Amino acid sequence: MNIPGVKNRGSHESSAHKSIWHCLAMLARPGGGASVAETAFRSFMEDLYRDMYADPAKYFIPVDAYEKYIRSAGDPAGGPHAADAKECGLRNAFQQAIQFYPDFFYKIGTAADGIDAAASGLIVAKDAYASAVKSLDYPHLRGRNAERVAALTEPRFAFNENNGKFTITCGRYPGMFAGLYALCSAPDGKYKRTNYLRLDYNKRGGGAPGIDDVLYTMAAEHSAGLKQILGVINGMDLKYSVKPLGAITSGDGWKVEYKKNGKNVFGFFAEPDFLALYIYFNDAKNITETGKKLGGDPEFFEWFRGGFPERTCACKNNRAVMFGNEKRRICGLSNRAEIFCSNEVDYSRSAALIKLFRGV
Repeated sequence: MNIPGVKNRGSHESSAHKSIWHCLAMLARPGGGASVAETAFRSFMEDLYRDMYADPAKYFIPVDAYEKYIRSAGDPAGGPHAADAKECGLRNAFQQAIQFYPDFFYKIGTAADGIDAAASGLIVAKDAYASAVKSLDYPHLRGRNAERVAALTEPRFAFNENNGKFTITCGRYPGMFAGLYALCSAPDGKYKRTNYLRLDYNKRGGGAPGIDDVLYTMAAEHSAGLKQILGVINGMDLKYSVKPLGAITSGDGWKVEYKKNGKNVFGFFAEPDFLALYIYFNDAKNITETGKKLGGDPEFFEWFRGGFPERTCACKNNRAVMFGNEKRRICGLSNRAEIFCSNEVDYSRSAALIKLFRGV
């Protein structure tokens, strides 16, 4: 279970293991009419993530440093460790080490000149290949990229050089580079990288992920609960947008917003094992008035009040809201309830709250 504000490992051996698992969980549903090339590249990437999960050290993915720091830097009172610069740096180190591998293929795939059909190989100029690898020198990796490339390529790929170009082939997955090139040669657009990371061949023409794509990656209990809320939302004639994904390691997930007349109505953030809902009230006064309507149901009221974290900052967007006789300072920039879903009560009350405030 995810707890808001706490970096969770669940049943995984480490946070790095969970992040690798997250990459697998975020992949798109395989298409029913997938080509041999599409199937080959998907199989390769799935097997790569599984191998990374089984042996992170083989791929120079640091595991112990982050876990050791989290254990040693906990709250003296025994509470959860709050994120700080060192925690973020150590997390970035293992996440960038994981991201190096899908990024490697994206870089060489977009730099490629095409596919050698006879050899089922990727054609890429030597200089373009070198530039692609050099661009992967991320700040938190601290070198060893040559060893990362070797760990990835030497057991798997053959590099045949001719006239300043490589033709890269793979014996075990002979069609994989055609599958890679199909994603990387898609038209440039907002969702090109998202569709590549998720191996979403159905969207490679430039399409955005839809709600069904999001639901497919979520845990069953969260997807069922979200469907209950969307049953209310879908009757409100709203437009939604899905934010493109920059990565698919843990901490990266779906950010979806529903709007009407340019104003936010509802939104959510979803990872495969986590769901947070955002219900917008547009004005701080609406929060107070909605709370008054819940006065006859103390449990519902307390749940509602719990959705508004107190903000004690002195910024100009700080607002005072009354919850009964209690004054609380909240962020008036968003005027939203934040519900971190853990059970059926959260889903049913969220749906009821939207109905109450929006009059649907």
